[in-house]
Amino acid sequence: MSEKSPFTKDDITYALFDIDPAAYYQERYAYGNVVGVVANESRVTRNTLVYQKAHYLHEALRRCLTDTGNHSVKVLEVGCGSGTFGARLKHFFPEIELFGVDMSSSCIEIAKQNGFDHAVTYDVVQGLPYADNEFDFIYTMDFLGHVEFRSKDQMIAELSRITKPGGYGFHGIESGFIDYLNCNPKNHDDIVRKYVYMEGHIGVETLEDILDRFSKHFDIVQAFPFPIRPLLNIGNILNSRFWGEEFCSAFADIDNPTSRIAADLVMGWFNQYLTDQLLQIYGNELTQSRVADTGNPALNRFIDTLLQGCGFSMTTLRKPQS
Repeated sequence: MSEKSPFTKDDITYALFDIDPAAYYQERYAYGNVVGVVANESRVTRNTLVYQKAHYLHEALRRCLTDTGNHSVKVLEVGCGSGTFGARLKHFFPEIELFGVDMSSSCIEIAKQNGFDHAVTYDVVQGLPYADNEFDFIYTMDFLGHVEFRSKDQMIAELSRITKPGGYGFHGIESGFIDYLNCNPKNHDDIVRKYVYMEGHIGVETLEDILDRFSKHFDIVQAFPFPIRPLLNIGNILNSRFWGEEFCSAFADIDNPTSRIAADLVMGWFNQYLTDQLLQIYGNELTQSRVADTGNPALNRFIDTLLQGCGFSMTTLRKPQS
């Protein structure tokens, strides 16, 4: 019989790892060099795998704009950081009124220069400083994996509170299985401790768990892992040796900035094609537990492998009208 874990999910906190989140995040994502870069992004860049996070965010906002008609749409990014995703939204959808909130004052000062109409510093885990039913569209990107498990349900309830009935949400979320419950948070050599310290991911969970949390307050419009396994952008493939030493060594012979962009362009097309096909075949929730049995064990294993994803997920939501 295996030994019982010393922790529950609610025990997995920043304090357990001796991290002060206010200090940890103050400068970590304050990227001053991102101001104004959106206007210079090329057509090639916008079709790469890396850019698809923005692509799917834009598609979700288009759904909202189509449904709400021509009136002014209020959009909020929670955990906006330096505002790169908001800057893209404002560039392509200048008619929106864009709000941002983040706990880092350094990030907020950059976001104010990067397309946001309104941006404030606030510890969002304590609540969101907005009125009930205020926003037509709320999104997060690379945020909820940084929220402690004990605070996730309260955070989602807050997102629901400030979303208008019929309003939309989009959430790009770090996802997967991290064995927090069996780690040693005080051991500097522990692999989970190293993972948490790398970027602050204290609350990563599976897409199934994410959807179970959101479904208490929102209708799930679409949800899928990103990118489809085994696709990654070329930098991550090479750094992690994800496709093996032979591939990485061969790529090194032609590795340069142009070849990396070309590789990411091809993988971006392939990933979007696979994702679109799977959504058409299996419906709008691409999770291992929700995809139907094909009756073919070999095909089931293949689809299961694809849906393991590579550490991220995209979820579009809508708040019920009543």
